[in-house]
Amino acid sequence: MSTVPVARERLLVLVRHAQAGDPERFRRETGRSDRERPLTAEGRQHNRAAAAGLHRLLGTLDHLWSSPYTRARQTAEGIAEVFDRPIEAPDFLLPPWDPGTLGEWLQPRLGRGQTGILVGHEPDLSLLLGEWLCGRGAPVPMEKGAACALRIPDGLGRGAVELIWKLPQYGLRKL
Repeated sequence: MSTVPVARERLLVLVRHAQAGDPERFRRETGRSDRERPLTAEGRQHNRAAAAGLHRLLGTLDHLWSSPYTRARQTAEGIAEVFDRPIEAPDFLLPPWDPGTLGEWLQPRLGRGQTGILVGHEPDLSLLLGEWLCGRGAPVPMEKGAACALRIPDGLGRGAVELIWKLPQYGLRKL
């Protein structure tokens, strides 16, 4: 089974970072910012298996973008290994994300017939999905390590995308 965009469309897969440690405990024990909080050992292991499932679904990948936060970047690294793709983690992708601004940023970067993966955080991903799918701010929750594929016939905006699939991390790991 594969998910491939047709020539005129684009495919964007949104991925929430895998399991990371408790934010309060991390801050208390390290004195470092939440931005630097890493994945747990279990999160790294589950992410590798989920990335293999993504590869089975997608086959190829043209772009891999990530929030610069450590846990998102580490999630993207697991995906990059499986797809043999470089990661782009520009400061533009620091949270919080605005759906309109992010859509304008992605539009010229994801060409027709291409597939991209964007790794991020909650609540940004659920708000993004609600806006792009429903045209209003009704959030669509994304569990840790979950992924969803969006078909983009034209532009990225309110109610402009089609949900192809949404899978929890354990579902990706089973593929």
